[in-house]
Amino acid sequence: MAAPSPNTTTTTTRPHVETAAQPVPQQGEGLEYKLALAFGFMSVIPIMIVWAWAKIHEMDMSLPIYAIVASVLIGYFLISRRIVKSVVMIAEKVKALSSGQSTEQIDVTEHNEIGELARSFNRITQQLEHKITELETSRDQVKRLLSRIGAAINSRAGIEDLLNLTIENTTTALGADMGSLMLVDGEKQELTLETTWSTTPVEADRRKRIKLGEGIAGWVAREGHSMRGTANQTALGFVSNGQDHEGTVLCIPLKLRDQAMGVVTVLRHNGKVFVDDDEVILTSIGSQIATAIENSRLNLDVERTYMETIMALALAVEAKDPYSAGHSKRVGFYASQLAKEMGMDTEVQQTLNNAGILHDIGKIGVKDEILLKPGRLTDEEFKLMQQHPVIGEAIVKPVRALSKVVQLVRCHHERYDGKGYPSGLKGEEIPLEARLLSVVDAYDAMSTNRPYRKRLTQDEVKAELKRNSGMQHDPQFVEAFLRMLEKKELRQVAAKTPGTPA
Repeated sequence: MAAPSPNTTTTTTRPHVETAAQPVPQQGEGLEYKLALAFGFMSVIPIMIVWAWAKIHEMDMSLPIYAIVASVLIGYFLISRRIVKSVVMIAEKVKALSSGQSTEQIDVTEHNEIGELARSFNRITQQLEHKITELETSRDQVKRLLSRIGAAINSRAGIEDLLNLTIENTTTALGADMGSLMLVDGEKQELTLETTWSTTPVEADRRKRIKLGEGIAGWVAREGHSMRGTANQTALGFVSNGQDHEGTVLCIPLKLRDQAMGVVTVLRHNGKVFVDDDEVILTSIGSQIATAIENSRLNLDVERTYMETIMALALAVEAKDPYSAGHSKRVGFYASQLAKEMGMDTEVQQTLNNAGILHDIGKIGVKDEILLKPGRLTDEEFKLMQQHPVIGEAIVKPVRALSKVVQLVRCHHERYDGKGYPSGLKGEEIPLEARLLSVVDAYDAMSTNRPYRKRLTQDEVKAELKRNSGMQHDPQFVEAFLRMLEKKELRQVAAKTPGTPA
């Protein structure tokens, strides 16, 4: 490495942005050459005057001439040339910086215009380094954020889970400590808390209500413009713990068709202010959140309408067959009660209740002459009847909320011994809940009148269930259901006995 000039030294190399290399004109040599010529011409005239004077007066002027030459050389090499070299060095670094090449900071020792120029260059490089760091940080934030949100979307999570993941990842990516999402209640003209996230365990105030126009969040929701400022955790919907300190906040509106539907707010405790890049990132994410919420609402409306239509079809099936009136609801009730008896969670209980209500919905596609035939069905008619689980599956499948019900509707006529329909599944090939549903479906069918036979007595029904245990039905569910029936009968007997608590 070449030694630095007397007035300047170099330090650590600064980061730079890679660009196509540009040739840097070498004008330093020209400037030094011109300066040398200038000093040469400036020295020629005094020397010629002294020489002419010496000729006229016949004097020896060698010493003055030597003095003039020496002063010129001293002025050039010890003063002017050093200044020029410093200027040339600064110019070359400026050119390198402007072309995207790496540059070095100048160690300034002079306290004149040249020194001020060098210090200005140092400030420019420091600012540029800061901007580059901010850009790289923002780029990394966007990459991490998009990666995490993409993973959340691909996980097929519900809108609540998706919003939770989005707020968490957005808050983390922006280097914030807390984040929250509030939605506008149009009727009450206020913000309600939807979801929160914090790096520390802080309780969210689910009863939090903010009138439009009040505080940072209320103002942003009403005006539809972003805001940066200072606030404490209560402004985001967190419960005050008595030690909540103010921090810097960034709040952006969730806008859809120029209407604010909510706000997203993030807070930093370290006092570091949010910059334009942070606002751009959060605004972009906010627009995606608004679209996701609106799409979810539309999907819910569609699913609600479809669900109502399906329930209406289930009622239509029972209206076609007066003998099965109430059958679906009873099967749903029995199935959920048996699941409870066996210690299954509430979600499974609800799924079985829905499956019981909808298990025979496919009969809407079976002809009345087959469905209501009082005698034995022919082989061809029975094949058509066996299609009702498949038809039911096709009806229920489009509803995402009923995704866990689909296989139960299809498989509720499969047999434990593999002789059922429509797929001939056997044993544990049949979904667990479908095996449970099969038991209670058979129980209610035998306990009610049908076009082809009279209902059986309770003892006959129990005997039939025991007889088919291990063949048509899974033994564990037969045993559990019979046990549940005995408890039910004991409660009924106890309720009829005076002085005995029910």
